Amino acid sequence: MNDNMLYQIKSEINKQLKLPEELFNLFWGKLTPTVVAKGEMFLTHGKISHSLALIIQGAFYAYYEKDGNEILEGFCFEGCFMSDYPSFINSTISKKNFKALENSQILTISSKELQSLYHENVLFERAGRLMAEYLFATWEMKLQDTIFLTPTERYLKLLKSSNNELNRVPQYLIASFLNITPQYLSQIRKKIFTSETS
Repeated sequence: MNDNMLYQIKSEINKQLKLPEELFNLFWGKLTPTVVAKGEMFLTHGKISHSLALIIQGAFYAYYEKDGNEILEGFCFEGCFMSDYPSFINSTISKKNFKALENSQILTISSKELQSLYHENVLFERAGRLMAEYLFATWEMKLQDTIFLTPTERYLKLLKSSNNELNRVPQYLIASFLNITPQYLSQIRKKIFTSETS
């Protein structure tokens, strides 16, 4: 990863955390670099989510398992935070999985280290609250989209928000996320392409 991309990620993250530069650098210095190979897990259901992770390079998808099937929650790319948040803050068993779609580099911070920062400065505690609000709002929006939007509308919204990152995701996973068959997704893509070129 080049320095410019890392600077962009740090800038985007601090737009959410709203920390003074000195405190943001302190937070950044607490993060531990980790490599996750393609196909490996960052988090597996049945375990406690002890760490919050930030993707520096790479991609993951989040999913649940039910009756032997994967139920996709979404995709995570550079600049995305990953955790089963209820598990992370309450030390309860996680129901979520995060699997690497490609060789990835992440930065992690443990719950204990984060709590230490909260006690060190009230601005860290505010940053944690802002992050929690952001994660909840994101989850709520995904839920509303699932209820109120058609698969085509959800796919178009996904395309708009992904900035071409969706090209890194296998079509069968996108179809699973939209709760449709790969064949139906192909039809949607064909209709979109036809309407754009007509």
